[in-house]
Amino acid sequence: MVNSIQSHGTRLTPLIRRLRLPQLQLVRMAGSGANFRDMAAALHVTQPAITKMAQELERAMGAPVFLRGRDGVRLTAFGQAVLAHAQRALTALDQLEEDLPRYLQDAAGAAVALRVGSPSFTAAALLARPVAQWLQQAPSSRVLISDGVSAQLLAALKAGELDCVVGSIDEGSTSDTDLALLHFEALYDDRVTFVTHPQTAGLDGLTGLAQLVALPWVMPPRSSQVWLALWPKLVTGGHPLPRGVVEATSIAAIAAILQQAPGTVGALRVDAARYLASDSRLRMLSIAPTITLPQVGIVRLRNAPPSADLEALLALVRAEVRHLLSDSQVVAA
Repeated sequence: MVNSIQSHGTRLTPLIRRLRLPQLQLVRMAGSGANFRDMAAALHVTQPAITKMAQELERAMGAPVFLRGRDGVRLTAFGQAVLAHAQRALTALDQLEEDLPRYLQDAAGAAVALRVGSPSFTAAALLARPVAQWLQQAPSSRVLISDGVSAQLLAALKAGELDCVVGSIDEGSTSDTDLALLHFEALYDDRVTFVTHPQTAGLDGLTGLAQLVALPWVMPPRSSQVWLALWPKLVTGGHPLPRGVVEATSIAAIAAILQQAPGTVGALRVDAARYLASDSRLRMLSIAPTITLPQVGIVRLRNAPPSADLEALLALVRAEVRHLLSDSQVVAA
C-alpha cells in the first residue's frame, strides 16, 4: 500500500508526518506581527500550548523559526523562508473551504475557480476575448481576475492567492530569491506609449518628451512600471515634470478624462494605448526616445502543479497574442 501511494507522487515525508496545520498558522501569524498571546487567543488554546506547538514545529523543520524577545515574536531568516510556503499552503486550504459548498451541491463536482492576476489595462486589451471564449467552452467555470500593479500581483502569486499573472516582472525590484520561485513565459515586448484626443492642438508637433511635459498627463499610479520607467528619462533628459498629473488605476477613468480634455496626454503601456486608440478613438503619438518596459508574459510559480483548465485558458491567451501581433495591435519595442 505504501509503495502504491509513493508511486502516485504522494510520498509521506518525515516533515509531512510530523507537521500540523495549526503550526503553519503560527508562522503566518508571526509574519503578521502577532505574539504568542495573540496566537493563543486566535487558536483558543493556552500560551504554553502555543510554546509547545512552536517548539515541535522547529524540531520538525530542523532549525529555529521564531525569535522570542521582550518586544514579542519575530521570524528568523529561516522562518521568513518558511513563511512563503506556509502562506501558499494555507491560502490553498482557504480556497478549498470557500469552494466546498459548491462541490457538495454538485455531485458531479463543480469547476475550480481560475484565479488570474493582471493590470486592468492588460486585462481589458488581452484577456477579455480569451476569457469570453473560455466561458463559452466551459459555461459552469469561474474565472476570478484580480487587478493591481506588478509588485502586488506577484506578492499574491507567491502567497498562493493567484494561479498565474498575465503581466510583467520588474527584475530591478524583485529579489533573486523571488525570481527563483517564478517561471516567466514571454508573450510580447512592451514600451511606454502616449495617446491624446485627436483635437489636441499642435498634434503633429508632439514628437518628443520636451513637447509633452508642457501638457497635463493622465497615467497609472507612481507604483506602476510606466511611472518608474518615465521618471528617469525625464530626469536624465533634463526635462521638467509635466505641468499636471492625474493618477488613475482604472483604464475607463483614464479614457474618460482623455476624451473630455483635448490637450491632455495619456502615458500608458502599449497594450492599453492600442486598446484606447481603437475603442475610444484616441490618437497614438510617435515619441522619441523609445522608453522600454519589461516584457509582458505569463508568470507562474515554478513548483505549482499543472491544471488542465488553466492550461486551456492560457492557450486561448497565447492565441489572442498571435492574433494581436498579426494585426499589429501589439508591437515590439
